[in-house]
Amino acid sequence: MAVDKNIGEKPFYDMVFVVLVYRNVEVLKGFFASLPSSFTYKVVVVNSFYDHPSESKCRSIAAENQADFLSLSNKGYGNGNNAGCQYAMNHYQFRYMVISNSDIVIQDLDCLRQMTHPKALYAPDIRMENGHRQNPHIPVRMRFYLWLFDLSYRYRCEALMSVAFAINRLFRELFVGWTKICRRRMVKVFSAHGSFIILTSQALADLYPVFHEDMFLYNEELYLGHRCKQLQIPVYYVPRLKILHLEGASSTPSSNGWKNHEDSYRVLAAWMREHHYL
Repeated sequence: MAVDKNIGEKPFYDMVFVVLVYRNVEVLKGFFASLPSSFTYKVVVVNSFYDHPSESKCRSIAAENQADFLSLSNKGYGNGNNAGCQYAMNHYQFRYMVISNSDIVIQDLDCLRQMTHPKALYAPDIRMENGHRQNPHIPVRMRFYLWLFDLSYRYRCEALMSVAFAINRLFRELFVGWTKICRRRMVKVFSAHGSFIILTSQALADLYPVFHEDMFLYNEELYLGHRCKQLQIPVYYVPRLKILHLEGASSTPSSNGWKNHEDSYRVLAAWMREHHYL
């Protein structure tokens, strides 16, 4: 892919994508096939090591698509994405940094050309294959929701977590409906879903490190939402940006993933209390 121009010694791209991969390597092919031809871009594939065959396959797919490749010990979502962002900042200049899951199909990013905010985070309309909407992750900061969420972890109560999620899902749909009625092209929200996040280069510089590396997996969106609020970085939900998220399983107290939920929330809750958010 051609580069627009050089600024100093670092090539400049419209976008640099940091794509974190763990185990499920084949979905990368769909991601690369969906990359927008109307932008200049560079992809940094970060492999969180699972085994040597998956690492070799991931490296091969990255090479076939002229992407940079990093392989790291699996230290979680935050560590892998922070490492990818740091690598990108060291090697490239760009207008947007996109932090993406590997199981993503990009459908439409064209309206990014009309965005003028020098420092912002953009949350696209992300849908799962069943049509479930994932953005805005949390439309506005709701104390009642956060209180229920906290109680569900404290008492390992699946019912409370289900109620908290249902409240947020209902509010999300009402919020999106209001956005459509008002014909808003973009609207400020509290937090963006972590499967596909678009940061301007200035926002990335202020936020870095973007994620808390003691949070191995889950709840990163809440942390990032509060960080953006701290640093006065607006988070915008932009319905015209269209993304398909192929996977996205949830965990319950009885599932293997619940421990990761608990451990990450323990770190998040301590951080939130320290900053008087909880």
